[in-house]
Order: sequence, then C-alpha cells, then structure tokens
Amino acid sequence: MTSATATDVEEKPKGFLSKIGRVLAFAAPVVVLVGVAALMFLMFATANQAKEKGTPPHPPAVQFAVAHARPTTISLNVQGEARPRVEATLAAQVAGRIVWASPKFAEGGSFAEGEVMARIDAADYQLAVVRARAQVAQSQEALAREEAEAELARQDWQALGRGEAPPLAVREPQLAQARAQLAASEAALRSAELDLNRASIRAPFAGRVRERRANVGDYVGPGSPVAVMFATDAMEIRVPLTDSDLASMRIPVGFQASAANPGPAAHVTSVTGGRLYTWEGRLVRTEASVDARTRLVYGVVQVRDPFNSRNAAPLAPGMFVQARLEGSSRETLVAAPRSALKRNEFVYVVKADNTIDVRQVRAAQTTADEVLFREGVADGERVVVSVLTSPRQGMAVTPIDRAGEASEQPAQPANQEQLEIRR
Repeated sequence: MTSATATDVEEKPKGFLSKIGRVLAFAAPVVVLVGVAALMFLMFATANQAKEKGTPPHPPAVQFAVAHARPTTISLNVQGEARPRVEATLAAQVAGRIVWASPKFAEGGSFAEGEVMARIDAADYQLAVVRARAQVAQSQEALAREEAEAELARQDWQALGRGEAPPLAVREPQLAQARAQLAASEAALRSAELDLNRASIRAPFAGRVRERRANVGDYVGPGSPVAVMFATDAMEIRVPLTDSDLASMRIPVGFQASAANPGPAAHVTSVTGGRLYTWEGRLVRTEASVDARTRLVYGVVQVRDPFNSRNAAPLAPGMFVQARLEGSSRETLVAAPRSALKRNEFVYVVKADNTIDVRQVRAAQTTADEVLFREGVADGERVVVSVLTSPRQGMAVTPIDRAGEASEQPAQPANQEQLEIRR
C-alpha cells in the first residue's frame, strides 16, 4: 500500500508538466503572430505620422554675384609666327662667271635698295656695247646720205615741172629703210647697255640676306638663283581668329585697313634669351576665306620697321610671338565672374521673385577671371556663379550672396564653439 501510493504521487507532477508543455507548444505560434502583427501596426502608424508631419522641400541654394557695367576696351590674345612682308629669290639675268661679291652678300647682311651685291664678268657685254655703238654710227651716216639724195631728187623733179613727184622718184622708200635701220641699231645699243648693266646684280629692295646660293667663281645663267632675301620695312604675323573673336573685335571677314579704319592696335611680345621683347603693330587685314578644316579666319598683324635701332631687339622671321589685339574704342560692357557663364553660352539670372531666368548669351570677351557682355545681361542683375543641377526656366532658388557667405562662413565655427563651452 505504501509503495503504490508513492508511485501515484510521483506520476501526478509528471503529467501536469506534460500538459503545460503541450499548451505552450500550441500557444507559441499564436504569440509570434500577434507580436508580428503588433510590430507591423506600429511601423505603419509611425510612417503615416511622419508623412503627416513632413514639410515641403526648400528651393535649392545658389550663390550669386552682381553684374556691373564699366567702360573697357576689348582685348584679344593670339599667337603666330613672324614672316617678312616681301621675300624674293635674287637671280642673275645674264650669263657669266661671278667675279666680285659685296661683303654684305652673306647670310644676315643688310643692304639698301639698288645696291650692287655681286658682279658678273662683263667683258663680253662691254664689247657688245662697242659693236652696237658702231652700228648706230653707220646707220646714222646711211640715213644722212639718204636724206641728202632724197632732197636732190626732189629738187630735180621740181625742175622738170611735171607735177607731184612719185615716191620712188624722191627716194622715199630708201629714206624709210635708212630710218628703220637706225632705229634697229639704237635698240641693239640699248639692249647691249642693258645687258652690261645687268652684269651687276643689284638688290631690288632694302632688306637682308636670308640665304646665299652663289659665290665668287660660280658660273650662272639667266634665271640662276644667287640669294634669298627679304625686305625689312615690315614684318607680318599670321594669327588665327575664331568667329567669336571677329565678333568681339567687330572685324568682318576680308577686312582691309584704311585711313578711316586703321585696324586694332597689336602689342607683340616674345621671350628670347630669357628676356621679354615688345613691338608695336596693327591688324591690317583678314583673309577673305574661312579654313574648311578648322573653321578659322586668319588675320595679319603688321609691325613696321622691325629692325629699327629703337627696338630692343629686331623682330626676325621665324620668331614665335604673342600678340594682344586692342579694340579701337572704349565701350561700356557688363562684367560678371567667369563662373557665371555656363557651357559657354548660358547665364542664369536670379530675378526679384528668386526664380531663375535662363538666357542664351554671347560673350564679348572671356578671361580667366571674368566674362564681359555687350547684351543679354544688364547692370545690377544677379547671376548664378555656383553649380546648379538641372536648371529650368522659372525654377525657384534660395539666393546666397557669394561675398556675404564668404564673410560669414569663418564666424560660424566660433559661435558653435562658444555654445558648446556654455553648455
């Protein structure tokens, strides 16, 4: 009896615990589902509440600068290579051996117009002149004899009293032949004298020798080159100009300088031997065609008397130079920071209602720091100088003065630091 009762007491707790385990096994999924549902409800409630309490987005902040009008002169920087205005190949006009050359007849030698550079052996040409003069004397004697005989024939015919004399009777054909023979002899004399004069090779203009191609002892014929020389009265620089450059300087294609419009002044500079040299010139013309490959128009800057002693150094052919073209007159232009020009053709103007006006403009001049406008931007208008993503016409913005922000920005960290110290 006693052992049976103890066994029953031990089995009762075990049965109770098993029932509780089964209840928990069925209740656990229900509890999880209820918890997930409560969590989802809380998330939806929180999301709706945030949406209801949200505020509309603020317009994007942009930095602006105020455009100012000021009198200025348009300038343009271009580059090019100096070349002589006139360059020619000096050639012999008669055949012969060179027997003398001037000391100036060398590379770099300076000479005046008409100066003798070299001489060809002129003995044959001197003899030709003597023969031509003798022929002229014979022709003059023959003409004088014919004139006398013609006068005698005319007198004889008049003595006969037969009226008008026929040409043959008064020797008119013979007289005309004698006159023609004299004219031919005189022409031969002038030709011989011209050949004798051409035996001396002379400079066609004042300039310098670039290259010498013949020396004493060389035999040359008519047309044989003896030297390459260039004139020193002016040096030219061929510079490329874009369509916007022509518009900025107000110069058309095919421009030609005149007394009324001498062309823009040009300040030519070059660095040689570590020193900066300058020359003064003018844009005298532009070519009348546009390069089909580059779409450029080439202008010509002319520097007068580049070898003059008043210059610190001569402007020699082949020198690579820079030229700053100056506008012919001062004009009032509107200046803005360089960053105000977007994509080289747009400007965003902030209007009074803090919306932007997208304008397509054409800059009169652009430098590294600023851009100048003749039209499109007015004096006192606010232009956007910061980056603005996806700009639209009438887009609302929050304008911030670039100068004001720059002055207030350094003071902001100090105020924050003071607040933190007080705390």
